[in-house]
Amino acid sequence: MALKRPALFAACIAVFAALVFVISSYVSDEARPGHAGPLTDPTDLVAFYCGGKSLAERVDPYRAEPQRSCERRAFAESRIRLMEHLVMPETLPPYAIVPFALLSFASFRVACVVFVLGSLAAAMATILIIVRLTRLPIVLVSLAILVSFSLASIYIGQPVPFVVAALCASALALRSGRIALASVLALPTMMEPHVGLAAMLGLFVLEKRARLTVVVGVLGLAWLSFFVGGLALNLEYLTRVVPAQALSEVANFHAQYSLTALAYQLGASETVAIRLGELCYALMLGTGVWIAARLRRSHGDAAFVVLAPPACVLVGGVYVHDHLMAVALPFAFLIASYARRRALVLCATMVLAVPWQSVFELFFVSAFPTHARFDPGAALASVSDGKLLSQISWRVWISLLGGRDGRTPFEMFLFKLPTWLALGTIGIVAFRSRATSAAEMPSTVVQSPLVPALRSAIRR
Repeated sequence: MALKRPALFAACIAVFAALVFVISSYVSDEARPGHAGPLTDPTDLVAFYCGGKSLAERVDPYRAEPQRSCERRAFAESRIRLMEHLVMPETLPPYAIVPFALLSFASFRVACVVFVLGSLAAAMATILIIVRLTRLPIVLVSLAILVSFSLASIYIGQPVPFVVAALCASALALRSGRIALASVLALPTMMEPHVGLAAMLGLFVLEKRARLTVVVGVLGLAWLSFFVGGLALNLEYLTRVVPAQALSEVANFHAQYSLTALAYQLGASETVAIRLGELCYALMLGTGVWIAARLRRSHGDAAFVVLAPPACVLVGGVYVHDHLMAVALPFAFLIASYARRRALVLCATMVLAVPWQSVFELFFVSAFPTHARFDPGAALASVSDGKLLSQISWRVWISLLGGRDGRTPFEMFLFKLPTWLALGTIGIVAFRSRATSAAEMPSTVVQSPLVPALRSAIRR
């Protein structure tokens, strides 16, 4: 379904007006001191912000101190008190902490505003590019993206909106034949390493002209990581932080969508569960590249090269939260634009766009009251040594949260089922997708008057 320029312009204005309304409501209501919200206590952003501050000050961002003290000071700006001894861990590699190091020169409340505005800008760019790639109605695309981004990423301060926007921009450049530009635009996806690795591998394997740019780009990130962190910090991240973070989330079935969390819930040991997740990730990574090659060959659309592999690695794996499901939305919409059973794929896409775990935590948690005693003080105090990795404290916290969640394991499974069924439906349709006639193929002639720079830089 093609959108005429006046209709597209009107839809863009409507979306922009909605974003202005959201921003104004945040500023007037949720930014007031003592109120919990995305501008006062985004739990993940405070970890990234304090990790950035530590990196800027040349201290280890992965240790409990000064991470915990920084988080307490950041929350104090909004009159919110962090639980005693709790520390939220920095999980990003050193090169990905650099943007947050720059952000840390501002106060935490200012950083929250900048992050929310940047995330909304990323959402707007994502919507416009998906419409350009697929010719699907902008209202439908906007609904999916804004629901997914706002409830799961913006609310807690996750960088996923920037990763998805980079994926979409790279896909658009690929379709227009700008291979080197596509490789450069894909680099920000490495903020989520397991997502970025899939995108970069797809480019490297399936686009010969991208290989040099991909190698140079990855080496550039490695150099940046070494430059800002040194050899010791990078080795610590690879050999200690990554395994510790995976181990801390093994028992997090109430929030995780990974095969590792599911296997552990079913009785596997921690080691076996992690190995199963790693094996699944490797298999889905290869499957994603294969599906991308097959779809590009069938439909003649190079955008699949960078969109399919990241979507596939969300199936199973070691570490998959609901905010990461937004990574699969551009691939799902692109499949819908080619599929003969378009309505089925679009329904699955809208289901996938809903971050069900976040919805539970925001709206339904009180419907599942728990009778378990929740007293984390002593347990967290036992791992409060500032020299320990932050993940040690986080592992204790996750185990306590699991006991506080009022749902049974089966009820937790039911909350995840819509996401898994949606992913499975989109995957089956993608696997069975066949060549489409030229008349049915998406066109890139739909352009937005709000993005003339993008239109001139990336033109078919």
